[in-house]
Formats: sequence, C-alpha cells, structure tokens
Amino acid sequence: MSGVKTAKIQLTPQWQQTLSDYVTAVAWAPGGSWSAVATAAGEVMLFSLEGEATSLPDQSGQAINRLGFAAASEYCAWVGQAGELLVWDIRAAEVCLRQSHGSAWIDTLAWHPTLPVLAYGVGSILYVWDVKEQQAIAELDFAASSVLHLDWHPTGDRLAASGHGGVKVWQTDDWQAQPTLIAVPGASLFCAWSADGRYLGSGNLDRTLTVAEWDSPPPWLMQGFPGKVRQLAWSTPNRATGSPLVAAACVEGITVWERGDKPKAGWQSQVLQHHQERVNAIAFQPDSFMLASAGQDGRIALWREGRKLDQSLKAFPSGVSCLAWSPAGDRLLAGGNAGEIKQWQVAPRAQGFG
Repeated sequence: MSGVKTAKIQLTPQWQQTLSDYVTAVAWAPGGSWSAVATAAGEVMLFSLEGEATSLPDQSGQAINRLGFAAASEYCAWVGQAGELLVWDIRAAEVCLRQSHGSAWIDTLAWHPTLPVLAYGVGSILYVWDVKEQQAIAELDFAASSVLHLDWHPTGDRLAASGHGGVKVWQTDDWQAQPTLIAVPGASLFCAWSADGRYLGSGNLDRTLTVAEWDSPPPWLMQGFPGKVRQLAWSTPNRATGSPLVAAACVEGITVWERGDKPKAGWQSQVLQHHQERVNAIAFQPDSFMLASAGQDGRIALWREGRKLDQSLKAFPSGVSCLAWSPAGDRLLAGGNAGEIKQWQVAPRAQGFG
C-alpha cells in the first residue's frame, strides 16, 4: 500500500435535496449502494445512489445524533435526543430492535466491523447488542464519566471508548476483564483506530492529540493545538514509512501528522489552513491520501496527499455540518446546516489510485 498515490480529482454534482433541519449525520452502507442521513428534526432518510429517498418511520421529532450501518448493510441504527436506540431492518422494512433509556440523550453508536453487533453509550454505561439474535452481550461501566465516543478495532476483537481520563479498551473475548486505559490529560473526546489496527488515536479536551501504538507504550502526546481536538481521521493506506497519516481537526485548522521511518521515530506535523470558520468534519478518501474537510464557512476542501489544497468548493451557504466518502471512494456525500444534502461523483480517472 505504500506506493499509493493521490491524483488530482474532479467532483461532479449528482443530486441535491433539502431536508427540514440541520443535518447531524451522514453514513454509507458498507456495500456502497445506500447512504443514510439524519437531522436535528429527527428525520432519518435512506438515499439510493441516484438520490431516491426513503423516509424511515418512528421519527420522534427530536435530534438524531449518530447513525450507521451494520457490516453487511442489512441494518441501519440511530440514536439521539429521544433516549432511544432504533435499528431498522432494511430487508424487512421495519424496526427490529428498540431500546428506550428515558430522558437520556444518546450520542454514541458504533457497529462491529464484521458482525451484526453494535455498541452505544448511555451516560457512563456502554451497551453491546447482538442485533440478529436480539440479545444483549455486555453492559459495561466507563465509571469516570459519560461515554463520549466509540470505535471498534478493525479485527473486531477490541472496543475503545472515550471519556474523562482517557480511552478505555475492552477485549471482546472477556468483557468482564478490566479494560486497558490509555490515559490522557483531561478527557478524550474522540477515539479512532488506524485501518491496520496498529495505532489508537485520541482527540482531547485539553488541546492535545494522543497516539498510542498498541502493545508499545508509552503513547505520543502532540501539543500546541489552539483548542480542543474534536475529530481525527486516519488514512487507509500507509506511507512509505510504514505508518498511516493521521489528521486532527481543531477550530478552523487541520493538522496532519506523519511518523518518521526510524524504529523510534516521532511524528512530524503540518498545519493545513484554508477554512475561515470551524472545521466540522474530516475524512480520508478510501485507499488514498486525499483528505476532505468540511467547514462552518460552507466550504469543502480537498487536500492532495493530506498536505496541499487541491480544490475548494462552496458547497452550502450556511455551512457544511458533515461529510462521508463512499466505501469505494468514488462518491462524496455532505450535509449542511440548513438541511441541504448533496452528493458528488469522483471522476474515474481521479479516484485516488496510483
């Protein structure tokens, strides 16, 4: 994968629609044939590649904070302000699982990478469910705080959770064992495994980024950010050095880090500046080093090799709230602050493959 290049790309608009409120989340089905969109008004919509929309029922009218698809694309789940987890069976076209938690505001959800198993957090409690078997697998207590973010290891044998004091990692073969703690100053707001499972990154409240190489302590602590690190993203391929790029979003800037090629080498950074207001989302194109960023300034920026501004699109007048690449990297979907949804297609010559 180290020979992967990032070609200049051209995005062609495919379709655009407008929903009733702020778009809170977008997600692609792993198979790439569907996408899902949620809003602050409680709407949950499925979209085909051509933009044909299906509105899912049981909408509460309250904000949806997170949604996602199971590994085989057969289920779509969402959580939000109503304090409920709902799972939609796409083949049967019905809600197949509903878990209510009173007045709790639920904003964390993550599907297992290969199984119909999902995890979500309610306050400090982390629930793990087997959706196909309609069976609870585990109920875990983060203890130190509410669970702020979740991410499964690419092999599915570990689950990481962010919160006060750091990231806790549970092993799936023994849920009751004491979790491993990757300690951070203050609180971890966002955790993410690298695609090869080698690294675990944490964006932190105290203006730092922590990167741990699993089974190789201690972690690196990157400092100097102007504000809290709200989101991070890993490139799918590795660089020639053997490690992926990691990008971190903070206020209106993005910092991209690359590890050196020596066994004990540290990480070198480059700051990407273009957005005039807060960066709301970042994502690397699959199998590429092309980085997309979405800003409160209404722009989507594309960064070639994760370093150089390739192009900037004025996507939505009132701001871009979220974005996601399709699994094949041939489409880009984005949501806006005023309910706009837009999908672009990547020119075949420029899908990021060298």
